Amino acid sequence: TRTMVACMSALMVAGGVGFTLNAYILYLLRCDIKRLERELMSLRESLLPAPDRTPSSKEDEEDDFQLALESIPSQCSIFQGSEIDCDDMKIPSSDALASKYSELDDTHDSIKHDETKCRESMEGLRALVSDYPASPRLLWRLARVMFEIGKHLSRGGASAKEILTEALEISKQAVELGDSNSKCHLWYAILLGDTCKYDDTKTKLMKGMEFEKHVKKSLELDPYNSTALHLLGRYCFEVSGIKWWEAKIAVTLFGSVPQSSYDEALGYFLKAADLNSEWAENSLFIVKCLGVLGRAQEAATWAGKLRNKPLDPEILAQLDALKLG
Repeated sequence: TRTMVACMSALMVAGGVGFTLNAYILYLLRCDIKRLERELMSLRESLLPAPDRTPSSKEDEEDDFQLALESIPSQCSIFQGSEIDCDDMKIPSSDALASKYSELDDTHDSIKHDETKCRESMEGLRALVSDYPASPRLLWRLARVMFEIGKHLSRGGASAKEILTEALEISKQAVELGDSNSKCHLWYAILLGDTCKYDDTKTKLMKGMEFEKHVKKSLELDPYNSTALHLLGRYCFEVSGIKWWEAKIAVTLFGSVPQSSYDEALGYFLKAADLNSEWAENSLFIVKCLGVLGRAQEAATWAGKLRNKPLDPEILAQLDALKLG
């Protein structure tokens, strides 16, 4: 009898231990399932469009995939585009607005630093577009001056989302009407990049693909455009630093991850510098690329040259953050 009781007790203890182990394993499995559910929910939210995302700080704007420009070089410089291959240089004499295009370009550099004058130019262009709605040359120039107003608003602490979003739509219309005009593709790409900061990750990646497509088209039409070369460098720079979760979303949406390298980005920036050595923002990205590639001495040399130029506060702040001297 004692033996039977001992055996039953042993079985009960063993069964209790087994029950405890099974319960513990079940608990771990449930924790894993909950964790996976949270991760899937997070991924699902990242794939869905955000209702409205306005950056709350400069850090928010620079936290992930960004293609926005702080500055655009002179629009009347030959370095901005080839005088031979650009569609805007082939304006037929029959075009009633031929002299107006020249006037707009000649005055743009002098008015772009004055928000009031930019707004006056914008209203004048809106009136012209109302009379000539099918003119891509007017549309990209309207998008250009709206871009400048957006910069004034951002620097003053106001939201530029509304005007930049409208400018993006106007530049898209310009592309649809003037597919053979390099400036239409250029300004559509610029506005795609500049509105990225208001978008969720899914939209940013989709815009990135459109951005690359239209920059390459602009360069195909006008190979000597320093701005387009810089923009392609910016795309390569951002793709080279893409985050793991952005890569996963890209694979989910498009089946692959955009590929590039910092060496490729540097090549485009150097080509842009050959055409326009005075463009500070392009030089800044040469410094950034050299730094990432571990070429510290060359980066410091470029940084030293850059500091000898008049710099916008945004460019200077980014240069100081690199701590290169």
